[in-house]
Amino acid sequence: MLVEQNESTPVSPLYHFTREEGLRGILTGQRPWFFSHLQQSDKREFEYALGVARQVLREVGQTGDFLMDNFCACVGDMIETSGLASPFEFYLLSLSSHRDHPPQWQQYGDGGRGYAIGFAPSLFQPDRDELYDEANKNLHMGRVIYGDAATAARHRLAVASAAEITSRIGNAQPELVRQAPCSHYLATMARELLASQLIWNCLTAKEQSFADERETRGVILNVRAKFDPYRQTFNGRNYVEHEMPLKDSGAIAEILIGPHAPTGAEDRVRSLLNAEGYSSTIPVVRSAALL
Repeated sequence: MLVEQNESTPVSPLYHFTREEGLRGILTGQRPWFFSHLQQSDKREFEYALGVARQVLREVGQTGDFLMDNFCACVGDMIETSGLASPFEFYLLSLSSHRDHPPQWQQYGDGGRGYAIGFAPSLFQPDRDELYDEANKNLHMGRVIYGDAATAARHRLAVASAAEITSRIGNAQPELVRQAPCSHYLATMARELLASQLIWNCLTAKEQSFADERETRGVILNVRAKFDPYRQTFNGRNYVEHEMPLKDSGAIAEILIGPHAPTGAEDRVRSLLNAEGYSSTIPVVRSAALL
């Protein structure tokens, strides 16, 4: 995940499109809300990446090597039984490298009446190689990839590597397999793949038709129980808050006003920024997008 995050580290602002209530909540609390992956607007989104993973597992699991093939079958069975979530939870924040993008305004920016917060790349630089004890603090950034070919290639890299390791270790140390049922060894290795890589791949892949979104995802993930102290609910959707130092100098690159936002929206945003102690130099700009 650290490798993936390093490759996804942004070098230019990332924009979060939201309604006025979302803008006020983020600026006031400095805690963007990350919503459960189970309650995203597109319920089928993660089924796509899982479907590609199933196909890759079938392809990789036809080598004739007993441990490799049964490892792939074991991972496939776990996916069929538990899907993506159990025993984990994942919370997501959608960001885009688009600055002023009509489809983003239409779908996520209240039909152009909302706002877009430009988060500076300094907020997303990886600065730790260990996890916090508090689950809601462990934010990872992942650039979303699009389409069957790219998604399958990334799945295949993880699956083939894990299958080869499973076979090599199992054959080199037969006493390890004899000490416990072979199925236990395979299941242990399969769970490791699911926890360490396959889930991440599914959370950061979408169908080719979404490629124009140019999305980068903030992902907070852990086992379910770790979120119990932090999980909250709004309109039937689970979320966790993640604190960001938004008042630091340069943390907010700009705030865009939607093209259909009411007259005076710029003044209201500027008043909010001043009241909350933000820098007076943050640009507040009206969108030029045509909806």
